[in-house]
Amino acid sequence: MTVTAGALDGVRILDLTQVMAGPYCTMLLADLGADVIKVESPEGGDQTRTSMGTPRPGSDTPAFHALNRNKRSVTLNLRTDADRAEFFRLVADADVVVENFRPGVTDRLGVGYEAVREVRPDIIYASISGFGQYGPYADRPGYDLIAQGMAGAVSVTGDPDGPPVKCGLPVGDLGAGMLCALSIAAAHVHRLRTGEGQYLETSLYEAVLAMSVWESVEYFAGGEPPQRLGSAHRMSAPYQVVRTKDGHATIAANNQRLWLRLCEALDLQHLADDERFATNTDRMGHRAELIALLEGRLAATSTEECVAQLLDAGVPSGPILDYGQILEHDPHARARGMVEEYDHPVDGRSRVVGFPVKLARTPARLRRHPPVLGEHNEELLGKGTELTPDDEAAGGSVTWTRHAVPGTDTYAAHLTLVNPDRRNALTLRMYDQLERACREIDADPDIRLTVLRGAGGRAFAAGTDIREFRDFSGEDGVAYERRVGLAVDRLAAMRMPVAAAVEGPAVGAGSALASCCDVVVCTPDAVFGAPIGRTLGNCLAPAMISRLYAGLGRARTLRSLLAARLITAKEAYESGFVADIVDPADLDTCLAELTADIARCAPLTLAALKEADRRVLAASAPGHAEDLYARVYGSRDFAEGVTAFLEKRKPEWEGR
Repeated sequence: MTVTAGALDGVRILDLTQVMAGPYCTMLLADLGADVIKVESPEGGDQTRTSMGTPRPGSDTPAFHALNRNKRSVTLNLRTDADRAEFFRLVADADVVVENFRPGVTDRLGVGYEAVREVRPDIIYASISGFGQYGPYADRPGYDLIAQGMAGAVSVTGDPDGPPVKCGLPVGDLGAGMLCALSIAAAHVHRLRTGEGQYLETSLYEAVLAMSVWESVEYFAGGEPPQRLGSAHRMSAPYQVVRTKDGHATIAANNQRLWLRLCEALDLQHLADDERFATNTDRMGHRAELIALLEGRLAATSTEECVAQLLDAGVPSGPILDYGQILEHDPHARARGMVEEYDHPVDGRSRVVGFPVKLARTPARLRRHPPVLGEHNEELLGKGTELTPDDEAAGGSVTWTRHAVPGTDTYAAHLTLVNPDRRNALTLRMYDQLERACREIDADPDIRLTVLRGAGGRAFAAGTDIREFRDFSGEDGVAYERRVGLAVDRLAAMRMPVAAAVEGPAVGAGSALASCCDVVVCTPDAVFGAPIGRTLGNCLAPAMISRLYAGLGRARTLRSLLAARLITAKEAYESGFVADIVDPADLDTCLAELTADIARCAPLTLAALKEADRRVLAASAPGHAEDLYARVYGSRDFAEGVTAFLEKRKPEWEGR
């Protein structure tokens, strides 16, 4: 039998979705062979990359991995004309666009259906939302929990004498994703026949309501809203979970033939003659009594024995398995290909749940790892980390180049902070570029070492460019620290060693970046610290303070921070924060020797040592501090600190 590349091979999909419903839809299509290009904001991308679980620093969450395999990622800010033009360049070669913003958002961004159809008249454009594009609830937030509650699922889930309970699986999100994928495939078939594209939309609300088959039948037939039945079936009995001696089992005797077999298998033939249980209607009317009798019989029978007896008698039954048992040990899940493995450039060997449909001639395949943010920018947009006009206006950039290491078949990455007119102080755009550059470097298996340094030779990095802080609010401070945290954590999570070459000041953000590096080499004029107590009046992230503790010691770090004093190169060397102090004329030679030594080492050992070091530091990992960011960045003192810095005068603190 000939196996082709995939049923949807050659279909290109632009994926503007995030979180669950949309990404699940596009992942199913990608599994079937479609080329799915995930279009993400450069400011962190799909929010599931950092939420819905706790990733290790610099990694994406397992939740993101579970929903985004077989895709490529590009970063575009659709609020800018330049990036919107890039999006429409991609549209020209696309067959499908999928989005799951709130209704009206894509039109406001200029990338709605009508705008896209101007470029590609036969486009298939799909929207997923909480409640649909029109109707009284259309503008409400779309969350699975809310959809389950408003579409009836919560009202019928749980025990009869207990409170309403959400379905354990996100049926609204996943159901909407599946229905949208099915409809996209149908629209594609229509276009193949007629050449016509079309707009289609669905919602979490409708997905849940569409699954209410038995519940709607019960209401239409009897006029009464269905009630909670625990695990029982609405239309037949016994069809539910029952207790055994050591756990629980399922019994599905949902017709007369199976009911009689059940009675015989459990030596309960007298129940077959009991008028309370004569027919399915009778059994449903006396369900509680029936289950009590069955559980009384099974009280001395293990789950394994119960299931074996019933299956031998031809009665459908099974144990209740948890996900550990299923995903780790269940031979059927393995045989059916429902646990798949792949190699990820950042997270290594990983596992995901496989595709649930087996196509004989065009099987679904796991072709690509879940993409790192912007991994395919250069491939699809023709751009990497080069300086753009917006970057120039912002006054800085972060660039990297790949260099062969003499005497080896490996490479080193030279990562440079470029804002020399402001002593390489970082702008927000530079943080974004740094995060992206780290991902690009990590994706190159031949790179053994990254060397980070500042441009111009006068400074490593003199903090953040203070011009970025004009008119800041508390919310702006929280958003700023999140954005900076993405870049700093990503640098700390680099797969292979990172060396910092520090000339001159490495203060504020400069110290944060240096503390993320594995080896710091500096010149005698280097200084470290964050004298924000007498300059800006903002605060530091707990993660940065934790890293400084590890390198400089708690006492020295706190003295530096609380007294707003800088730490000299000699003090940093004595603390173990700096590995070597070298003359500026010898810095390049020192770095070349260090690069050559590291490049000769076993790559798995380098990666393992990095991971071991991360685990040691994680033992005392700090928590979040968004309340502190909001309080400090929203204060009058911070506004005064920024103004005074820019006006080159001493700030006048008020304490509020």
